[in-house]
Amino acid sequence: MYIKIIFMILVFLLVIGGVAYSLDFSYGFKGELLFCGFLGSHPTLNGYTGEDSNGIALGGFTKLSYEDILSIQPELLLSLKGDKFKHSVTKEKISLTQFYIEIPVLFTVSFPLPTSLYIAPKVFAGPYFGIHLYSMGKVKDMGIDIKPFDFGIVVGMGVEVHKIIFALSHSVGLIPVSGSLEYDTHFITIGIRL
Repeated sequence: MYIKIIFMILVFLLVIGGVAYSLDFSYGFKGELLFCGFLGSHPTLNGYTGEDSNGIALGGFTKLSYEDILSIQPELLLSLKGDKFKHSVTKEKISLTQFYIEIPVLFTVSFPLPTSLYIAPKVFAGPYFGIHLYSMGKVKDMGIDIKPFDFGIVVGMGVEVHKIIFALSHSVGLIPVSGSLEYDTHFITIGIRL
């Protein structure tokens, strides 16, 4: 029985080792312009409607790819995101801005073109996990507490030209960060793969 278990472990390690050996490893840096908003509501914000606000994210990524077609890309980003709210009667505007560490894990399918210059359109999707660091803005003074974690899904498409990456993406929070408020963010990405 022990011989069978040892044999199965060895076969598993050989298969995993072969797959890992055939993967290409790279890394890079990226910046994102965020167009942030919220879905849902909060009881403290009755009478207010959300207005999209801009934000930014900066960070790096690693990429494990197979044949330049399939890849997995874990990222580590520092994000500044939030929203503005406007009262429907008084027209008062208030803001809420948060700092997050975000960890997306993107699964990508690329379509390299048969050109001398490397050009590869791609589509990607995957989960993200956010760790709330700090909040500021008038909404914070109203007693709206942001939960320590965020979780959601990212989908997008882009193109890599040589080693420069351009992408358009959309992320949606799957858990409320306060009340029933969930993030709804569009972003434009530019990055470089080293």
